[in-house]
Amino acid sequence: MKRVKSFTKLANEVEELLGELKDAHGPEVRELRNRVEDALTAAKGAIGQQSSKASARIARYAGSVDEYINDYPRLAFITGALIFGTIGYLAGSTARKRD
Repeated sequence: MKRVKSFTKLANEVEELLGELKDAHGPEVRELRNRVEDALTAAKGAIGQQSSKASARIARYAGSVDEYINDYPRLAFITGALIFGTIGYLAGSTARKRD
C-alpha cells in the first residue's frame, strides 16, 4: 500500500509539472510531455488492474473457505482447533526458550 501512495504522490507531482509546461511550445517539450502523459496513464491502468486482480483472488479464497465451513462444519472446527493449537504450542515453546 505504501508503494501505491508513493506512486500517487509522484503522479500528482508529474501532472503538476506537466501543467506548468503547457506554456512551453517547443517540439521537444511537446513530445516529452506526450510521452510522460502516456507512461503515466499506462502506469495508473496497471495499478488499477493489479488491485482488482488482488481483490478478486481474495474474494475467491473467501468464498471457498465459506463453502468449506458451511459444507463441513465439524471438520472445519477441528481443522481450526488443530491449526490454532499448533500455533499456540509453537508460540509457547519459543517463549520458554527465550527465558
